[in-house]
Amino acid sequence: MKSIRKIQITNGVYWVEIPDKNLFILCGCPADSVKHLKKKGFIGTTEKDGIQFETGPNCILLSESPIQNGEFANLTEFPILQMLYRQGMILPGHPNNTGNMPILIGSKEQVACQLEYIHRGNYGLVDKEELAEGGMKTAEIDNY
Repeated sequence: MKSIRKIQITNGVYWVEIPDKNLFILCGCPADSVKHLKKKGFIGTTEKDGIQFETGPNCILLSESPIQNGEFANLTEFPILQMLYRQGMILPGHPNNTGNMPILIGSKEQVACQLEYIHRGNYGLVDKEELAEGGMKTAEIDNY
């Protein structure tokens, strides 16, 4: 392995890259982490096979503590969506769709919480009981 590079992006957020292994890790994921990565040039535009797309992390290291200094620490939804769609990891026929998916590193509890958080962010309430608990009327649920 030739090099491992670690750079502080902002307070509590680091970028670790191991290019030989195609591993680009966002360490810490508070609000606006995608914005900070763009501002510092760690998310940029590239082109392959005539298709433009963004670069960026392919892995997130979660904090064991979900709240730090009164703020949420593991807000992975936007970085994960950036990886899947803006980097093209999940888009059929995209040159950056290699079959690899974003990686979450952290405690079992934090990874499970983030998977639930991302699922809710994408799909919202998913069954009739949840819709009813959310205040939707039975007639609306039946037509949903």
